[in-house]
Amino acid sequence: MESPLRQQADALGAVWGEVAGRSVPRHFGNGAAEYRAVRESVGISDRSDLAQIRVWGRDPVKMVQGLITNDLAGAPPNQGIYAAMLTPKGRTVAELRAFRREAAGGVEVLLDLPREAVEGTREHLKKFVPPLFARWADISHEQGCIGVYGPRARELTGRVLGTEVPELAEDGFVDSSFGSEPLLVVRTLYAGLEDGYDLFAAAPALPALWDALLAQGADLDVRPVGFGALETLRVEAGRPRYGYDLTEEVIPTEAFEASGLLPRAISFTKGCYTGQEVIVRIAHRGHVNRHLRGLLLGDAPTPVPRTPLHHPETGKQIGWTASAAVSPLLGQTIALGYVRREIAPGGNVRVGSADGAEATVAALPFEEARRPG
Repeated sequence: MESPLRQQADALGAVWGEVAGRSVPRHFGNGAAEYRAVRESVGISDRSDLAQIRVWGRDPVKMVQGLITNDLAGAPPNQGIYAAMLTPKGRTVAELRAFRREAAGGVEVLLDLPREAVEGTREHLKKFVPPLFARWADISHEQGCIGVYGPRARELTGRVLGTEVPELAEDGFVDSSFGSEPLLVVRTLYAGLEDGYDLFAAAPALPALWDALLAQGADLDVRPVGFGALETLRVEAGRPRYGYDLTEEVIPTEAFEASGLLPRAISFTKGCYTGQEVIVRIAHRGHVNRHLRGLLLGDAPTPVPRTPLHHPETGKQIGWTASAAVSPLLGQTIALGYVRREIAPGGNVRVGSADGAEATVAALPFEEARRPG
């Protein structure tokens, strides 16, 4: 499936790749400059790697509330939530953002999620959402998202909208417009914990929005940013992504507890939801057996996903790698990976085999990537 921004990206020299069957720009010829734009000023990104599902009907909030780990029903107005969707055994089907919005026909919910999670989410909704109470549709072919990321993202977004963007917490949102087209503006820290805004609009409106961002940001040295640079920024921020760091093999507490994302992703005060029993049992037990951690690998090549990690003394396998990147911020190769809880930050592991290269376990987010939220 082609991006609605194909023509605009091609004109800027995009080199294309694919994420879960959807074409995405991998880079625009200079990944290092794309990365610097987000760290130093502002970059814009075609977020065709994301998908959107609309839920509406008699009680869409209640139906979604019973399927996710966070409290959508209790969220304040204009505050989205980040959550996981689980199997009854507590395994991760998807990670997503959910936004409760007022529409002409009543309250609706918009789910935004990585494309890698779409198939499992669709099957989950088919199984657990009765049409009598809510209906849903994958609307990814009808709309899309442009990300605006960097220290001057708010300024550029405000220029294009013709109004100042209000201060928003992460996942907070405001309904706005671009010309005559409705626009959903969502704050995010996904790109390296830098300030950022995801702009959701109907697919036909995206090319003009992209052009306006480039034109209005010319004096800010705005650059188009490909998926490759965005992934480096995500890994530096210690943010897991479904299909890479989150899979059905993973219980979300393992990914969120030590990475600082637990308060953002899981509510322990909301009502029942699918998979809750496992999450509560782990909370009462006091710990999980493995954590998502950072790995500092020096000048080693980036390990492929699922590369085994071994205890430095016993040689026993104690985890595996997930996403990896060469980090300009930390000046070395880094990775996310699952590590047994007894290996604390500052400890070492062996990569690939019992006598493989040594890596240092680090807390998430990586210290150098921390930004005020």
